[in-house]
Amino acid sequence: MRVDKISALAVNRNNDNKNRDYNQSFKRQMSEHVSWGANLVKETGKANFKLFSFPDAKAVFVEVANKAGTKFGKIWERVAQVVFAQGAALSIDALNQEDNETKIYPMVHKGEGVYEAKDINASAGSQYRYIVVDGAKNINIVKDPYSKQQSDVNGWSEIYDSDNYEWKSIDWLEGKDSRRIVRKPEEKLRGLEDLFIEEINIPTLSEEGSFEKAKGYIDNIVSKGYATAIEIMPVENTFSLQWGYDGVDKFAVNPKMGTQAELKELIDYAHGNGLNVIMDAVPNHIGPDGNYLPKTGPYRKNAGEFGDVPNYEGHNNKYVRDWMANAMLWWVNEFKVDGLRLDMTKNCASDYLLKQIVEEVNHHNPDVFLIAEDGRDNKFATTQYNTYKLSHEDSLGMIDENVNNIAYKNWQTYPAELGYDTEWDFPLMHVLKDTLADSKDLDMWKLDHLIKNSKYRVKYVMSHDEIGNIDGTRLIPKAIAAELGLFFKVPGESDAQKGQRAAHLGQKLAEFSVQNDLNTVSDDKLKTFARQHGMVDSATITTGDLRTAFNIAKARHKLSLAVPLTIPGPKMFFQGDDEMNLSRFKFFREFSSDSYDRENEKGYVESIINQKGYDTLEAIARKDSMIDSVPQSETSHSEEIRRFSSDLIGLVKGSKALKSGDMINTWNDFKNNIHIHQLKKDDDEVLVIKNFGNTLHDKNYWYSGFPDGNWKEVFNSDSEIYGGGNNVNEGKNSTINRNKQNLTIAPNSVIILQKIK
Repeated sequence: MRVDKISALAVNRNNDNKNRDYNQSFKRQMSEHVSWGANLVKETGKANFKLFSFPDAKAVFVEVANKAGTKFGKIWERVAQVVFAQGAALSIDALNQEDNETKIYPMVHKGEGVYEAKDINASAGSQYRYIVVDGAKNINIVKDPYSKQQSDVNGWSEIYDSDNYEWKSIDWLEGKDSRRIVRKPEEKLRGLEDLFIEEINIPTLSEEGSFEKAKGYIDNIVSKGYATAIEIMPVENTFSLQWGYDGVDKFAVNPKMGTQAELKELIDYAHGNGLNVIMDAVPNHIGPDGNYLPKTGPYRKNAGEFGDVPNYEGHNNKYVRDWMANAMLWWVNEFKVDGLRLDMTKNCASDYLLKQIVEEVNHHNPDVFLIAEDGRDNKFATTQYNTYKLSHEDSLGMIDENVNNIAYKNWQTYPAELGYDTEWDFPLMHVLKDTLADSKDLDMWKLDHLIKNSKYRVKYVMSHDEIGNIDGTRLIPKAIAAELGLFFKVPGESDAQKGQRAAHLGQKLAEFSVQNDLNTVSDDKLKTFARQHGMVDSATITTGDLRTAFNIAKARHKLSLAVPLTIPGPKMFFQGDDEMNLSRFKFFREFSSDSYDRENEKGYVESIINQKGYDTLEAIARKDSMIDSVPQSETSHSEEIRRFSSDLIGLVKGSKALKSGDMINTWNDFKNNIHIHQLKKDDDEVLVIKNFGNTLHDKNYWYSGFPDGNWKEVFNSDSEIYGGGNNVNEGKNSTINRNKQNLTIAPNSVIILQKIK
């Protein structure tokens, strides 16, 4: 069954009004959001603690340490002795008398599993943990689900002092800086048409992998002048420097990257240089390392593909949903980010949680935009706005009511809309990636449909997932592998293994191409090099073959940038793609159990390599993923691509049609794999002609639907200044019209024609 907000609210208001008064029961004001965990009270110099735990727990305590160890276990025997002797009637004196280094305080059950302890002697940096004796008298020694500071994922939580940084970019925070992008529901594009996002990973921007050193890469972005935003891959606390998608402490910054103050300084630095900051957050699962949530309270629903799935729609779910919504508010309010990107939202197993996050963030931070990585074939409801906006209280009351009906009455309902501002455009990405990287046949009808419907979504061709989750290589190595048929020139026990090895050989050949002059390299030298890096002895490759494949790959890389950029609305590229960076980007992580597993579990490393094509251990994979890991020769191709990106983005920013225009016509040329779309806004009108085929049209291409008026070519990706073959249309000042087309279109290229006013 599916219900919308109006019908759900009607049930709540009309049938249950006697038992529910939203104004009295509603508690999610900002003071409620920030009350959880450990909070210092400046007036008294003491701390308050608030925990959601098992509603049927026998007893809950908070232990505050003066001199604490780092692991859980020191107190277990002391607690166990008392519990086994006295049951639930624990004696605080009995617990305290054996250890002067810590003090244990009882927490008062306020109902529904909410426990509090107030006016506790503690200060900023003090360590603490909870002791939860559940209904079965199991003794669980756990860290704080709301921990805002963790030196160790398996250790004590630390009391956090938010007064650790003085913000400098005040005009930005107050909305006085015109470069700041804010969501504007009253406008068609909600302010997001200015989003040119570069997705970055802090650990791979410098050898240190720190927030402080990442400022150097920010300088590089700013010097190029075209990105308006950075999206930071998750910095939620994990055991090691890594991708960040295995976070377990949803409020805490990974200390291996730096302190909270240093993250604030990095964000402030970006703001001061005109860059919006989007933080990547992970609500869909909990990483396996240091995950004590199932012992803390009813936070866990089940085990999922990537880790535990939280209990957003099971029994005792309200405070679990609040926990994740509060985490989103924490990143927005504490770190002053301009937007949030939520990882793989369809795997949250709760659209009501997703809607609750929207309601909370929109209410408390109405200028902050929200991006969903949903992946449900661009489900319209993900970004659909409600036109009958309810009050904050009524919206959350409706969510609570419907989720309780799911949990306790098995009345399955879904919200009619979620209201995210935009989402990653999965379907368009898949078509473009498969076409440009894998040389598959292009589905022109599908491409046409997706381009028409991509205006409001974040367009891209490759993110961290399309690179690291497959074989760790970017588009150019993949395209080289496809063009040279490397799949049939490498050994392998399965198609997956051969595909990975083909891409890895393509990576080495891409590096060889930018580090050598292929016009002077002998075929024998190249063949020897290829065999050293995985090609079977019976196969062969010539420098002419490689030169052709590399040029095709380079042209497709430009297409991968140009197609998203020439569709109005938000767009994104992965770190370094704007200048054809060839560094790999491997999935890398390390767990606290890795050393033992590697030494004692047979086939452990081999199973990882079989899945990914490489070892994911941080010390190995991160080194290959560093942004500067592939040096290029002085005759670098990256400078040509950098100029290409700069000129094209400059053109887009200066064109009303390209930036936020309406798509008034499209054309599919199935025979030649050419797609054309026409954009117009006010007096600005452009034609974007994309050739996905390998055929050169030399002054002979005609478009039967060519519009009226005179046109001129204002951009051509095949220009020699971008490293192309210079198959252009008689210079930028030539006049083109319906009767005088005779267009030149290079293979794997894009040209832009602008109507002469």
